[in-house]
Amino acid sequence: WRLGGPEHLMKWDSPWGEGFPGWHIECSAMSMKYLGETFDIHGGGLENRFPHNECEIAQAEALTGKPFARYWLLTGSLTINGVKMSKSLGNFITIKDALKQYPAEAIRTFILSSHYSKPVDYSDAALEAAQKGWERLMGAVQLTRQQLGAAPEGRAPEGFHDIIAEHRQRFVEAMDDDFNAPAAIGVLQDFPREVNALLNSGDEVGRETLEAIDAAYRELGGDVLGIVPDEVAGAGADAGRQDQLIKLLIEMRAEARANKEWARADQIRDRLAGIGVLLEDRPDGTVYKIQG
Repeated sequence: WRLGGPEHLMKWDSPWGEGFPGWHIECSAMSMKYLGETFDIHGGGLENRFPHNECEIAQAEALTGKPFARYWLLTGSLTINGVKMSKSLGNFITIKDALKQYPAEAIRTFILSSHYSKPVDYSDAALEAAQKGWERLMGAVQLTRQQLGAAPEGRAPEGFHDIIAEHRQRFVEAMDDDFNAPAAIGVLQDFPREVNALLNSGDEVGRETLEAIDAAYRELGGDVLGIVPDEVAGAGADAGRQDQLIKLLIEMRAEARANKEWARADQIRDRLAGIGVLLEDRPDGTVYKIQG
């Protein structure tokens, strides 16, 4: 209870004098009214730890004798190009404006790439890097769903289910470690290397295996992180076009080789390698792998 001077318009009589509630008591009162005397998760910013959060704990637990909140997820500050975002400085960007430049999933990827308790620095370079990482992930998602449409029944190759289980376990361990989303995204972005190698190997991949891969993407990337949509759009459509363009270049290279235009064939292969697309010639045709 804080004493109110003449300048305070909102004040009330009390046994302790004329004044008003202080110590952030309204937060404790509203939290306990709607969530109970003890609730699971309390959010907020790290800068509110003192005095705001400590006062909430002190007054609530003094009243009830019970823990106030079980988990505190306090976030780091948001900066714009290294300067803390502030309305007074005018250095802020609205979600509406950000969505005009980047897909929602790319923005989520950017935010999740930093631990929730660390500062997040918003910049075009950081967003573009996050979008490229997300597009690589979506390329593997798109390739999986494309091959799923015409996949034969069966579980082949058997061993790939162990790879899926290993990545899921690493993902869960990261998220169980204080919501370590950056590590979880690292696992999710590492998974496409295995998937692309399998799908571009030329070996037959059974429907059950492809469904398990797609289910992992939907569960971990979609349900948990919200960066893999159920229906592929945006980067997914780009990934589909990318696949068709690479296959078109492979066909052009095959024609050049058939016509003994070796320099032209080598140029196509080398230019693709320069952007991370590696070609492998096999007895049954040429397949490609996306590096990184």
